[in-house]
Order: sequence, then C-alpha cells, then structure tokens
Amino acid sequence: MDKDIELDDETKDILTELGNIGTGNAVSSLSVFMGTEVRMEMPEFRFLKYQDIFHSLGIQEELYAGMLIKSNGELKGTFLFLMDEVFAYAVLSGMLGQKDRQLTSLDEMERSALSELGNIMCGSYIRALSQVTGLETEVSVPDLCIDMAGAILGVPLARHLKISDDVLMIENVFHMGEEEYAGRIIFWPEMRSLRSILSILRE
Repeated sequence: MDKDIELDDETKDILTELGNIGTGNAVSSLSVFMGTEVRMEMPEFRFLKYQDIFHSLGIQEELYAGMLIKSNGELKGTFLFLMDEVFAYAVLSGMLGQKDRQLTSLDEMERSALSELGNIMCGSYIRALSQVTGLETEVSVPDLCIDMAGAILGVPLARHLKISDDVLMIENVFHMGEEEYAGRIIFWPEMRSLRSILSILRE
C-alpha cells in the first residue's frame, strides 16, 4: 500500500469496541496473574507504515523486553508486545519480590513471567480481534526477546516486510498502585488478513 490506511468514523468506532473488549480481557487476566489490581486506560489504535514506527516511538536505542507471538489461521501475522525496563522491573518486583535485576540476565522464572505477561496482552487483543471480525486464529508460544528496541523491531520486519509494511499499533497505559507505565502491541498482519480485517470493519 502506498499510503497510510485511512480510518473512517465507522471503522474507528469498531476499533474502539475492539479496545473495550481487549482491555477488559487484559485487565481481568493481568490482575489475577499478578495478584494485584491492574488498571488500563482505553488504548489508542493507529495503522501506520513499519518505517514510521521508529520515528513515532523514538526508542531505537533503549533496552526493551519484547514478546513475539505468531497468529495463524484466518488471522495471520505477528504480534509484538513491547515494555521498557522500568515496566519490566515493576512487574517482576510485584510478582517475585524486590531484588537487583539485570534485564539482560534474567533467570528462567523471570523470563517465564514476562513471557506470560506478553501472552496475556497479545492474547487479549487477538481474541478481541477474532471476536469482532469473526476470523479464526491459532497462536504460537510467546518468544521473549530482550534487546535494544530497534533490534527487537527488526525481527518481524525481516519476516513481513516483503508481505506488507502496514502495521497496527495499540498503545496502552497501565496503572499499578500509584505508578503509570506504557506498553505497546504492534501487529504485522499478512496482506490477505489485513484486507479481510479492513473489509469486515468497513462493512
């Protein structure tokens, strides 16, 4: 596609519904998983070109944890949940207790906790997207990657750039206690799935 995808009002309304469903799923699951109240603001949805992500986020050289999940079936593509060091440490401290940690040298239990968090986040929106569109999908086991944000974003780029350079970015704001954290889900749909999604949303 040569232009950014334009969203009409009806499509925006459906994406808002999608956000309501996905956020509700995520909040409930995260609170149970972490054993504490987690609140989320309504997410912001944006379709944009892959190359514009770097400019939009401005985080290429910052250390991040990224959880990659592949979706197959009628809803094909790759989902990536991105969280920065501060958010990752807050999650791990809340679940596993306070201690000195290095994001690049986590133990198996810590890596498993972050992977499951990504699974909950991506899975919540995958289920919501499937529910809203009626498209069936199956998901892979999450793959945890800890690196500079630019390097993490390069993984799905290598897989999908030849297929489509359009992505859906879902920006979330989380509240845990008095603190606020940002997390982002980026969805690289394969072209056929993207066309199906937009066709259904615009019906």
